[in-house]
Amino acid sequence: MEKKFKALRTISVIFKVIAWFIAVMTIIGFVVMLVGGAALSQYSHRYGGPGMLGPLGGIAMAFYILIIGTLWFISLLAGAEIILVILGIEENTRAIKPPA
Repeated sequence: MEKKFKALRTISVIFKVIAWFIAVMTIIGFVVMLVGGAALSQYSHRYGGPGMLGPLGGIAMAFYILIIGTLWFISLLAGAEIILVILGIEENTRAIKPPA
């Protein structure tokens, strides 16, 4: 039996690749902001910039990055899986259809 809807399968794969890319970038961004957030707040305070909440601002921003990145990852991965579920339902429906 031939596979139909190749474009939807391709879109599903693209969604998965983007989701995993966002997951990796989220982890990197979280670690960088967690480590560099405190240093950034000290640097900006020393040279007259707004030291937003001091070191806690950097930590809060790191967790904000982690939460938003996780939500994006889950949303894109769920979208890719929904496409595959709908395609699976279509294939199963077509397979049980009696021949005309």
